[in-house]
Amino acid sequence: MKASQLSQLVAVLALAMVSSAFAADTPAAPKPVDKASAKPTSGDVKKDVEKFNAQRDAMLAERQALLTQLKSATEAQRKAILEKMKELGDSQRELSKQIRDDLRKFRQSQGAPGRG
Repeated sequence: MKASQLSQLVAVLALAMVSSAFAADTPAAPKPVDKASAKPTSGDVKKDVEKFNAQRDAMLAERQALLTQLKSATEAQRKAILEKMKELGDSQRELSKQIRDDLRKFRQSQGAPGRG
């Protein structure tokens, strides 16, 4: 993978993470992937990004549905919906962290200079 392609991939990931900061998460928390024993390839990173984008889209749809429900909810329902939205946000942060870690491992395995 060329340096320019890696830069583009990093830019796409950064944009996805920034946009996901305002998004909700999927109902199920992402399963951590143990890639410590195998060096990631550009194909692995691309698959992770595609998976991240699909999960982010699902999270956005769920968040929108919860916001719609919140408008007509009773006080007890509001508490449950807000708690679910908080859990979704936590799951989104975990997914973003996993993507950043995978990208960091990829950069290190390629010998590319990085920030950390």
